[in-house]
Amino acid sequence: MSFFREVQLVEPFGPFVAYKDSFGFVSNLVLAQTLLPRLIEANEKLVSVTLVKEQALSRIQKERIVLCVGAMLQNTYSVTAHAKILGSLGLSESHVNELLKDFRCAGLPARDVALLEFCVKLSVDGPSIGSEDIEALRSHEFDDVTILEAVLVCALERFLAVSSAGLGPEPDFEPYRFAPPATNALPSGQRSTVHESSTRRKSGPYIRSVYLSPTGFAPFAGILRTDGFIPNVFRAQTLRPDVLEAEFAAVNMILMPADVLSLFQKEAIFIAASAAILNSYCVAAHCNLLRGLGLSPQDGDQIALDYRQSNLPESDKKLLDFAVKLASRSSEIRLADIDRLRASDFSDEQILECIALTALSSFINTIRIGLGVEPDFELPPGFRQNKVHLPEVEARLNEGVTSSAAAIEDPDTGLVANAQAGDLEAFEKLIRRHSQTLYRTLMAILSNADESQDALQDALLSAFKHIGGFQGRSKFSTWLISIARNTALQRLRDRKHVESLDERVDDDEDFRPRQIRDWHDDPEQVYSKSEIRELVEKGILGLPAKYRIVLMLRDIEQLSTEEVARQLGLSVPALKARLLRGRLMLRESLAPHFTAAAGKAAI
Repeated sequence: MSFFREVQLVEPFGPFVAYKDSFGFVSNLVLAQTLLPRLIEANEKLVSVTLVKEQALSRIQKERIVLCVGAMLQNTYSVTAHAKILGSLGLSESHVNELLKDFRCAGLPARDVALLEFCVKLSVDGPSIGSEDIEALRSHEFDDVTILEAVLVCALERFLAVSSAGLGPEPDFEPYRFAPPATNALPSGQRSTVHESSTRRKSGPYIRSVYLSPTGFAPFAGILRTDGFIPNVFRAQTLRPDVLEAEFAAVNMILMPADVLSLFQKEAIFIAASAAILNSYCVAAHCNLLRGLGLSPQDGDQIALDYRQSNLPESDKKLLDFAVKLASRSSEIRLADIDRLRASDFSDEQILECIALTALSSFINTIRIGLGVEPDFELPPGFRQNKVHLPEVEARLNEGVTSSAAAIEDPDTGLVANAQAGDLEAFEKLIRRHSQTLYRTLMAILSNADESQDALQDALLSAFKHIGGFQGRSKFSTWLISIARNTALQRLRDRKHVESLDERVDDDEDFRPRQIRDWHDDPEQVYSKSEIRELVEKGILGLPAKYRIVLMLRDIEQLSTEEVARQLGLSVPALKARLLRGRLMLRESLAPHFTAAAGKAAI
């Protein structure tokens, strides 16, 4: 039936009941995962809310997308299953054949054709998707919720395509014969060239989002507790909170358990599989998560650049070999690939998790491309230039992304080049341009004007000495601020007769805010932005050093929780506890200003 043995699950197994209700049968794709029932639960949650549930798109519209995208991906298993499902929904076999032959000539309304063209393009030429494609859908009166649903259905089909390639299930019905994908290709002239894609693409996200309060939306509250921030790929989907709940549940069932593969192995798989298809979003995010597991930034980045040259055990490298092949050349997966992993002492349960992780990476990658989601973190240095495991076809398709990223210019580039060549005047211009920002950063950390001035001179001297080593991996301003921040941190550590910034037992001290009151709903109506900023800055500067520095790095400079903990030499739990107390202290100090002002405004 598949590459993996099946086991009998205790009846009634909830996901099986849901599949029978929705499709009339439990597919071989599902049965192939019975060794790890939680993977079946994750699959069912995504399928139920993304494909079965009708909202902006009808069930038939979604099934048409899956059918046409599956054909373009040469996913015989998916085409066979969903051709049968479309038949059960009332579509004739001849109409299904017309869709597979050329959906543009299947008698569909123009807007449905436009939607299918977008979905096929996203699925087979994703990096060429840009804001102009979203505007084309809007011209056919598709709203943002409908566009989001279409992207999600495409992401689900990518998830299922990778899963079926790795699991090797036999089709549930007589294999459906369909035309070669070339006959379904996008019309010449519509498919974006690399050059056009890189020059026309506007930054995302391409659709609007709504605010979901972490206090009222449990998935956001959970990820804030564990990661300290809400990833952009989830923020971009807030028009469908029900989908977000299913995604968080799937992530928790696939990525979080450490009972089969270790968390370290899972993060490595996610990074390698993402890097194989230039999924820069997941590469950046999960390289950062690896650091949180104790791996050095250099070792984590090496997994993304070329895991074969990393310090991983040879057995883990073989597991990543499989994940990379599955992510980038899924049609080439055979039983021999599974047997090679078994020969390396990987259990079937471990291989199943590897397949699920790779499929999840493709799912998220499709969403981030379709919605134009920007990474939460910087990519490993040299990732775009030095990625080595990218297949030739994928490299060609993704070249537009690389070109687009390279085209983002740092306004300081010219001056930096001149300064590196020995032009002192160019360096002075750079200093004049950024000195105020550097000083504000130092003041926020040191809370002392004289010491901040001294630290500014030290930071500028350090920048002058090391500017020859600046390689442009980030903006020059980011590099300067990093030097200033490190200078200030060292001064804090060197201070005498002040409280330590190191982790101590008294971090558990019982702080109870006294002035927490409801603030006016819209304080901008009471204070101008400059007055609010001044109040906040004064509030932060008035905090004890160990709380001030945490708020500065985490909330003002927006560094990740793990990075702040690493820079301050704290554990992540201690950092989170200190951050919470600092925020409460700041809120307490500011509350009288806003409550008083709000009261006056109400009079």
